[in-house]
Amino acid sequence: KRQAQSYDPNYPSNAPAGYYGYNQPVRTANANQDFKKFSIGFDYVLGSTSMVDKDIVMDEPLPGGGAYTVRTSNFEDSLNSLNGNIGWRPFKYFGIEAFYQHSLSDEQVKHRISYAGYPLFAQAEYNVKYSAYGLDAVFYVPLATRFELLATVGAANYDFKADVKLNAYNESTAALDSSNPLHLDDSKFAFRYGAGVQLWLSQRLAFRAMYRYTSIGGDYFDDISEVALGVRYNF
Repeated sequence: KRQAQSYDPNYPSNAPAGYYGYNQPVRTANANQDFKKFSIGFDYVLGSTSMVDKDIVMDEPLPGGGAYTVRTSNFEDSLNSLNGNIGWRPFKYFGIEAFYQHSLSDEQVKHRISYAGYPLFAQAEYNVKYSAYGLDAVFYVPLATRFELLATVGAANYDFKADVKLNAYNESTAALDSSNPLHLDDSKFAFRYGAGVQLWLSQRLAFRAMYRYTSIGGDYFDDISEVALGVRYNF
């Protein structure tokens, strides 16, 4: 009689005859189960960036306007992204994952300048985005057949970009003029650390929730905190 299936991805190699394990049936006590399991994953990442506090002077595009000071710390904001990864788990308690991550569009308006009696105003507009790629070491702590705690330590290259400009508008018409865009770029190699949980939904599919922190230490971008929710397909 066939026994009930288990979702344990690391059932030992000395499984009893007739046991149907995670990837394929283990029919003899000496069946080979060498822990070489691969995965493809996808995460939606809720991120929050923090920028180094600097003042940058820009010219206002309004007629007769003077200088406007842009404070980079005003750009601290949410910055969500998508993450794709591939993994290899050769041992029950350890694996590695390679990833590529790219942020979604994040256009914001942070400051508006207007003049009494005139239908003109100017506003500071900016867009922050980034991409990253790297490698994480993943440590697994199984607590139950379908539930594991995770800890990660990784290294990645981060490429941050911010475009800032001041646009002048007329209240009743289209845009009048724009300042020259200000480009802020940081490309840094950084270490990142994470902790989370993994729940096995079936023999091959797992849900994962992670918190991760990365200290960028760049000229403009200081750090990024992330909460990642995603799935892993294992084979």
